[in-house]
Amino acid sequence: MTRRAIRRYKPDPVPDELMEEILEAARWAPSATNRQPWRFQVLKDPELKRKIFEEATFDQRHVLEAPVVIACGSELFTFVKGHELAPPGSDYFGADSEDWEDIKNFIPDAQMCTAIAVEHMALMATALGLGSCWIQRIRYGQVARILGWPRHIVLHNLLAIGYADESPAPRERIPKERFLL
Repeated sequence: MTRRAIRRYKPDPVPDELMEEILEAARWAPSATNRQPWRFQVLKDPELKRKIFEEATFDQRHVLEAPVVIACGSELFTFVKGHELAPPGSDYFGADSEDWEDIKNFIPDAQMCTAIAVEHMALMATALGLGSCWIQRIRYGQVARILGWPRHIVLHNLLAIGYADESPAPRERIPKERFLL
């Protein structure tokens, strides 16, 4: 496994065609009952990234330095009965669009589906010769406000992408005997 968390990036821009491949990898990620709740916003504007860095991070400079940062979230309405992606007869999700408390119960499912799509992007970035880094220690609500996201789209993380300007060694991993039950 060659993917590493990259926190230092060269200033070279990421070509649009590579970004298209990365986003296409996310599009094909599996999701619970094919809900595809993920929503992404590609951030390249240095001023917007600076605002997020200054107001909503804990000194994660790679938000500034990476040529691309993707804001990764989930649209909770995909779990509402009658949504365009709801399987026929899928009343088991049961939430009505007016029932915000019910809809919030689907955050863990939406987050898990979105995490799979984000990792598809990270792995595709590696396959294309790019580095990436999940960024989760952020002020989520503040980032969502800066980006103007509506309340029914929940931000889960940022993903920095660019050409690596470092080659970190693999981090220590627990032996598989410790996680196999």
